[in-house]
Amino acid sequence: MQGLMTRGFRACGSIVASLALPGAAMACSPGSVRGLFEYDGQTQIILDVEAAMARAQARHGVIPQEAADDITSKASVEFVPEESFDARYDIVQHRMVALLDVWRETLNPMGDQYVHYGATTVDIYGTATMLQVDRAIEMLDSCLAENIAAMTQLAQDHSQTPMIGRTLGQHAQPITFGKKVSGWISEYVRHRQRLAELRARVRRSAILKGAVGNYSGLGDKAIAVEASFAAELGFDPPYAADWNGTRDVLAEYGLVLGLIARSHERIGQEVFLLMGTDIGEVSEGQDDGVVGSSSMPHKRNPQVPERLIHAGRTIPRLAEVLGDDVVNFFERDNTSRPARVVEEISIESVSTARALTGLLAGLEVDSAQMLENIQKTRGFALSQQIAFALADHMPRVEAEALVKEVIEAAYTNDVPFIDALLADPRVTRHLDAGALEGLIDPANIEAPAIEQVWRVIAETGETGAEQ
Repeated sequence: MQGLMTRGFRACGSIVASLALPGAAMACSPGSVRGLFEYDGQTQIILDVEAAMARAQARHGVIPQEAADDITSKASVEFVPEESFDARYDIVQHRMVALLDVWRETLNPMGDQYVHYGATTVDIYGTATMLQVDRAIEMLDSCLAENIAAMTQLAQDHSQTPMIGRTLGQHAQPITFGKKVSGWISEYVRHRQRLAELRARVRRSAILKGAVGNYSGLGDKAIAVEASFAAELGFDPPYAADWNGTRDVLAEYGLVLGLIARSHERIGQEVFLLMGTDIGEVSEGQDDGVVGSSSMPHKRNPQVPERLIHAGRTIPRLAEVLGDDVVNFFERDNTSRPARVVEEISIESVSTARALTGLLAGLEVDSAQMLENIQKTRGFALSQQIAFALADHMPRVEAEALVKEVIEAAYTNDVPFIDALLADPRVTRHLDAGALEGLIDPANIEAPAIEQVWRVIAETGETGAEQ
């Protein structure tokens, strides 16, 4: 069995209390997200949804207050033990019925009479899923904030660490490692913004509209009850339309998580490549005792980068399943059974983001190797600087053509760029040896390049959200 039938995690008190605090600070915890989908965690959420509905109905006189009080007082997973639920499910083969049958044994006659009053299972489980998604978004946002904090530290530490910039796999021009990381920072800030925008839609997705979404069976006060129901759960006023026939918000959840996973994959792949023996500019931090290879003791294989690459391939596939669920049959359809996919994509997304933080926080940067790699082209990577300097003394097109001739001469004679420059009187007529050496020194980083890194850090701020 799935969802309610999985095991583990013992919830303490009402989960909904924490769901109602969107601004609450927390640490990135894959275990906490996993707990939302295990038996005790998910059952507690469903009981909280049922209790919220009862209180909302009592507020508008649909059911007696006494019934709502009894239902609320017994809305705890301890009154629906997993063993009892399993035994009942084996008989009825319906999750909601099995839960209600066990729970009703603890309710007084009034609570028993009005529990799940006028409700449909789809509304209860749909709302429960949105509560799980809301909490998972909150947790993932915390994970992204930790990603950004680790990136910010790297950018600060290496704002002036020269490395070669590569385009199409070739050496292009020097950049700084801080500049590279600053690009990651802004990307993850945008991911947090996407999550915030998505979460606003999730928090309007509590639903209490009946079997076909037209409030049938819920009484004349159904719309007011639904609004109070959402408020009881700490959610915003619900959408007027029935979303059970569309589920685009769940699809968007998958798409945003898929996009974040792609960013994880790209960073993991870049670290993977930079760790390669032939580049060797960074290394993944590894604890003592970690084995890189079972047969080759010298190897220090990338572990987290490989995991990030894998997640970038699998999480978007899960997102496709949620996207497929937008296309379903008429008003209600459960052929896709998206709950399990929501569970898997939520847990894996938080776990992967946590792994990225660990990778970045322990990343070892070899600045000497970065500098050595810049020099593999013997100064050619700074050719643009020479062309710009010569353009102060001749037309730009002529300056660029001259530098290209000097590079060809350097290749032909197999000499460093500086030697070829000094050997050409057309160059030395305008630039002496000191000027030329300064122009092709990768340590001479232009001020705007360094400023760019610090602007990104300043814009991000302590919370990881652009000001």
